[in-house]
Amino acid sequence: MNQKNYFSCLLIGPPGSGKTTAAMTAPGPVLFLDTDIKLHKMVLAQTKLSSGEVVQWAIDDPMTSLSLTALMKVDMKPGSKAVMPKPKGYEHLAEMIDKLVEGKCVVDGVKYETVVLDSFTSMSEHLVRYITAANSSPHMTLPLYGTLKTNFEILISTLMRLPANIIIICHESATKDELTGRISYKPLIEGGMKDKIGKDFEEIYYMEKTISGDKCKYEMLTVGNSMKDCRTSRALPSKVEPNFRKIYGYE
Repeated sequence: MNQKNYFSCLLIGPPGSGKTTAAMTAPGPVLFLDTDIKLHKMVLAQTKLSSGEVVQWAIDDPMTSLSLTALMKVDMKPGSKAVMPKPKGYEHLAEMIDKLVEGKCVVDGVKYETVVLDSFTSMSEHLVRYITAANSSPHMTLPLYGTLKTNFEILISTLMRLPANIIIICHESATKDELTGRISYKPLIEGGMKDKIGKDFEEIYYMEKTISGDKCKYEMLTVGNSMKDCRTSRALPSKVEPNFRKIYGYE
């Protein structure tokens, strides 16, 4: 497959809506940059993990190396200097992505056809902890949000240049407009990136789970409405089976 045929997709949804399971249906081998640290625990993933069709690179570093009791003693007042060791999670993720860039998605003789970041939400939490620790700040400040935004933009741009399909998974956040009472759903991301992340993707899908009695139905919403921002550049119905191979004509 030529690089011009690779797709990029932002996949949004609440916990348990099938986002990770859907991403596993993409053309393989599928590499998961797993900041949620859950793929190896999923029963549905075991066969694909065993066969190598799906590969997990887990970012399992703690958010801080401080114990809970030590963390309680850190001065958390605004403007105070909070000297904390820098956590390693985001640094390790960056090293993994750099390895993919250097090898053009070939690592240890394996060419990965799809790279999944699962999830951007957890990744952003690691990055926030790294930035605050690096700046000896107990909280995110306005200047640090600028640093966060810059890192978000560079990470997305780097992933998009990889010769592979790119799927970035985000959890959802419900927002209520105080004037109209209108509820909308956005990606659960720190700072203003939640309102602009979609511009970088060819496709934006939203996962939905419907329960009727003892039956559960999983679907992808491809066309947006007043509550959910979705987009597709393809001739797709408003709801599709959450199977990337079928959507993109690989089977």
